[in-house]
Amino acid sequence: MLEKKTRASFVGLDPVLTPEEKAKFERDYELTADAQKTCGQIILAIMDKKKISPLRATQLTGLNQSVFRKLKDPKCTIPKPLVVSIGVGFGLDVHLTEYILESNGMCFNTNERLDKAYISLIEEHKGKDIETCNAILRDFGGIEEKHFLGAHERGLYKPRKKP
Repeated sequence: MLEKKTRASFVGLDPVLTPEEKAKFERDYELTADAQKTCGQIILAIMDKKKISPLRATQLTGLNQSVFRKLKDPKCTIPKPLVVSIGVGFGLDVHLTEYILESNGMCFNTNERLDKAYISLIEEHKGKDIETCNAILRDFGGIEEKHFLGAHERGLYKPRKKP
């Protein structure tokens, strides 16, 4: 017996999205609308739209300020742990973080334990600080400290003690 193919029924005129959902979509779209940007240009545009200063970016990501100064160089490339630090610190979703990775010639590989852990941090632990995220990476097991977040050329990020 042949199944009868049905077409989608009439879509009503009443809005389904809330104004907040639509505004969030528009904000996220604006961040990725220009596909010809370099990695640095994308991150700087995100910082501009989210009103994040280089000093605040350092606080959010645990990265050295020199990382954010280097973004203006069109040949700048950033290692994956630093991109993930930015994604976590800025509260980006996994798609926007991968967009930054792709502009840098990288992507997430869900068959790799480390990348799966990074994706988990971005999707499931949004809003947590870098130290907590590094503790989560440690708890996942099998992840070397050199892949922790906030790392830079001078070694692992260590929070300053308050006097």
